[in-house]
Amino acid sequence: MIEIAVTPTATLNASKVAITLNSAQEFGMQFAVSAFGKITDAEGNEVWGQNPLYSGLLNVTGEAWDNWLDVDDATYIGNLALSQLGLTRAPEEAPEAPAEEAPAEEAEEAEEESPAEETPAEE
Repeated sequence: MIEIAVTPTATLNASKVAITLNSAQEFGMQFAVSAFGKITDAEGNEVWGQNPLYSGLLNVTGEAWDNWLDVDDATYIGNLALSQLGLTRAPEEAPEAPAEEAPAEEAEEAEEESPAEETPAEE
């Protein structure tokens, strides 16, 4: 299954598109495409709706089949499905780097690199 986070539009308020292979034949494939939106449950949590907002088929034959060359399968099929629905991919969120761990690691490395200072013993 291919799942793609998408930006909702006024026409289709979907946040996720799911694509699964339905059937295949020589020089063609058919995919089931479903678009899901987020809803707020009784407890106030934002969750995925159980029923799709859109459910349809994507046929990849003819020119679409012939143009399937230089891109990985998930990207190519995903782009065809999003084009059919008039949706775009949601911007990818950058993974959050722990801000406090990096300085601590640098401090430990600095301690390892610099020799311990010796203090003269009092007589």
